[in-house]
This record gives sequence, structure tokens and C-alpha cells, in this order.
Amino acid sequence: MTPPTNDLRRLGTILLLGVVAGAGVRYLMENRVRTMEQQRPRRLIDWEQARKVALRVSQWEQAPIRDRALRREQYSYLVARSEPLIEQYLGVSLPQAASRVYVFDRREWLEANFASFEQLFQPIEEIYERNGGVRGPLGTLMGDFNGRVIGVQMGMLLGFLGRRVLGQYDLSLLSPDPAAPGALYFVEPNIARVQTQLGLNDEDFRLWIALHETTHAFEFEAYPWVRVHFNRLLRQYFEQLNDQLENLGGGLATFITRIVQNWGNSSHWIEVMLTPQQRAIFDQLQALMSLVEGYSNHIMNAIGRQLLPSFEQIEQRVAQRQKTRTLLEQVFNRVTGMDLKLAQYQQGEAFVNAIVSARGIEFAGRVWDRAENLPTLEEIRNPQRWLARMDTTV
Repeated sequence: MTPPTNDLRRLGTILLLGVVAGAGVRYLMENRVRTMEQQRPRRLIDWEQARKVALRVSQWEQAPIRDRALRREQYSYLVARSEPLIEQYLGVSLPQAASRVYVFDRREWLEANFASFEQLFQPIEEIYERNGGVRGPLGTLMGDFNGRVIGVQMGMLLGFLGRRVLGQYDLSLLSPDPAAPGALYFVEPNIARVQTQLGLNDEDFRLWIALHETTHAFEFEAYPWVRVHFNRLLRQYFEQLNDQLENLGGGLATFITRIVQNWGNSSHWIEVMLTPQQRAIFDQLQALMSLVEGYSNHIMNAIGRQLLPSFEQIEQRVAQRQKTRTLLEQVFNRVTGMDLKLAQYQQGEAFVNAIVSARGIEFAGRVWDRAENLPTLEEIRNPQRWLARMDTTV
């Protein structure tokens, strides 16, 4: 259950990593490719390269959908069944029923996400264009070669995710139409594989997933300001990234100095690369996504525990599966920042569980009243601080 919104921080960092990783080789190739660079325009990210790599890594041909029509009907029914259950538990209604429900194979999921990511990264492309593209100070760092490098990195990340993601609520961040409802994706080949591997009940397991993803629709559509706030944070991050790209164009000394200064003061290598301004926005995004994921997990478990006969079996076997990751998966999670996402699930769910246990679900719902009520990252980790703040907030 991995929305593109959970990967924004990682992909922004991977973008910068691609710039740095390609710098040395780019310098050696500069004279050889200079003429070719001047003849045709470049994009910062080679999306066609990313698509090719992602499709190859995802092994989508080996994972077809069995009984597509049947599964499409099933998921539509499960989402429709989830909505009144979530509405009753939360005491809030969707402005309109979730009707954009899609059953995807891995290739279809990748294509849907590439469309979203190209839209999401448009501000980055504009920054690149504004700073001169392959010309000027950034020209020594970025060009056709780096576009392919970043495309490969992007493709590997999405291809790997395409083999693992079960469900997704696509928020369409930075969409030209901010009122457009999100879409629910269910990657049936992956769901079927996990269900079979863990020996889980067909309908129960899929309803368990549907409860989680449908809750995301409530979070962003029952409270429209959340999407606006999320977009605002992203735009602020891109503005900071613009400054960082300009600094990279002038030289790597400042960038390296910041890494040295931050080393040992941050819990993750990604955080080492951030400026203080980026770190402040990063923490807000991480706190918001921890809340979003944790809230959905709480709803999934609170309702599922009462509704699903095989709930305890699902919980136990999924938890065991998460503990037995291969060394390759562990390294990949660390390098790409996926471990931050997993920590989001855990910390966010612990926060929501603590608030509900102390004050009930209605009080927990105050997080969605306004942006000022959103917990900080420190409050996510220490729920009592959020409770104390809310007790003094009118």
C-alpha cells in the first residue's frame, strides 16, 4: 500500500543523487558530446529510459491478472462496502462516493504512476530550464548522460515498487485541477501472490487492503484543505531545491560541506543532504505522511478486527513477512529511503492508537480540522505533546 505521495522525499533526493553521481563521468564526456548537446533540447529526466528500466525490473509479463472482470467487480464492491463502515467509525462523509476504482497489473500501475510523476516533476524540469538547461553553470553537471542516469534510477525504484505495491490512493499531486478526486488502484497480481504465499482468505485480505486505501480518500476528500496544504509544502520544497541546484551549478564545495556538517546529526543519509530550510519542509511532509498512513492503518485494523473472521491471521502473517526481508531488500530500502516509509507506518499508527486510546476517535479527528492541528514530527513520536497542545487550543 504505497501511494506516490509516500515516495516524494525519496525521489527528490534521488534526483539530487543522480546529479552528483553523474558529475564525474559527465565531466569526462563533456568535450565529446558538447556538439550533440547544443543541437537538441534536453530534459532533466529521461522518462523513456525510466519506463524501459521500470518495465524490465517489474517483470510484469510474468504476473498477469487472472479473471480481470471478476476482480474489477470484486474491488468495486469492497470499496463500496468500506465507505459506510469508515463513515460510521469516523463520523464524517465523503462529498461523493469513490468511483475511480482500477484493477491493474504491474505495467498498468507503472504507466499510471509515470503519468503522475511526470506531472509531479514538472516544477523540477522548469527549474532546470530556468537555470539554463545544458547551458551555463549547470551544463557541466546535467545533460543527456545525467538524464539517462536519473532515468535509470527512477526506473529501478518504480520497477521494484511495481513488484511489491498492493494498493494505492493516487492523489494526483500538483494536478491542474485541484478538485479532481483521487483514484484507487489495486495491483491484483501482487495481491494474489501475497495472499497465496501467506495462505490468506481471498475476500478478507482484499477487504483489509480496501479499508486502508479507501480511508485515504476520506483523509484527502472529506478534508479538502489537506490536499492544498500538501501541495503547498511540495511547492516550497521545489523552491528550496531550485536554490540547491543553483549552488550545485556553482560548485560542489557547499554541498559537501553541508554533508560533513550534518553527518552524525541526522538519523538517515537522506537527511544529511538537506539544507536547514529543506529539512524543515521535509519534517512537515514526513509528519503529514506518517499521520496519513498511520490513520489509515488504525482504521483498517479497528474495523477489520470487528469485521474479518481471519483478521488475526492476516495481521500475524503480514507482520512475519515484513520481518523476513532479504538482505537485498534491506539494502534497497536503505539506499532508496523506503525504510523511512516503513517507519512512517509504524510511528503514525502508534501515534493514532495512542490518541484514540487516551481520548477516543472523535478527539483524534481534530488533526483534520485545520493545518495548525497537524502533529509535528516530534509530536508523532511523543503523542502526549500533541494532546497537551490540543488541550490549550480552542
